Amino acid sequence: MNRGFGILVALLLGAVILASGTAFGGATPGDVYRALSGLELAHHDEIVQAFGIGFSLGRLSPDRMIQLVNRLAADGGTQADKEGILLVVARALEDDLPVDLLIDKAEEGLARNIPLGVILNGTVGETRILGLVQRKQILEGVRDLLYSKGIFCVSGKGQAVATSLPIERFDRIVTEIADVLCDYTESGGSPFDGHLIYEQVRIRLETLSQLREPPILAEDAALVLERIEPGDLTSVILKVLG
Repeated sequence: MNRGFGILVALLLGAVILASGTAFGGATPGDVYRALSGLELAHHDEIVQAFGIGFSLGRLSPDRMIQLVNRLAADGGTQADKEGILLVVARALEDDLPVDLLIDKAEEGLARNIPLGVILNGTVGETRILGLVQRKQILEGVRDLLYSKGIFCVSGKGQAVATSLPIERFDRIVTEIADVLCDYTESGGSPFDGHLIYEQVRIRLETLSQLREPPILAEDAALVLERIEPGDLTSVILKVLG
């Protein structure tokens, strides 16, 4: 094989390796930013800046985000709804909220071919569907509730000090409680049945804390459950439902 052909082969192999880097090494924030550029977003800079915050705090996974961006790009919905979905995630990050619940529901809606407008804004009728807008509000309500009870998050990893939980543990508590409230609301439950809502929250947190590799520690679950009251959960839902 002559030297020129060998160089050509090497260049081709290098291109293949670079092109497949995402598949082998996972997506990077740069991959997500490039994908966003293809959507011609009116709020592109705000979204990129917020996503950067999420990546730095570990609240946003490049692998998951690029999957969502690519699915939105391929969807036949309106550009406004696509950008609206990304903006809800971005503004949740700006508001210091966890976003896994929002991304999960967006991906679930896309997989079920639910119209983007419904994924974003939900519906009100005989069967209520919560959109990402309402889910963000519930996440915010739960976060503020925990703050009002003296339970806070702190940056970095390590053990909890008093009632300040490391950010990943605090985020998981907020996410799970919010998910229970969303499920309860969509099932048609009355927000005034605070004791029933509290019981569902208790079951969720305690069940997760008892797993072999618990995503929620038993002491975190106990801390939250001893401080929140049924009426607190009713208030969170009522603020969102108006």
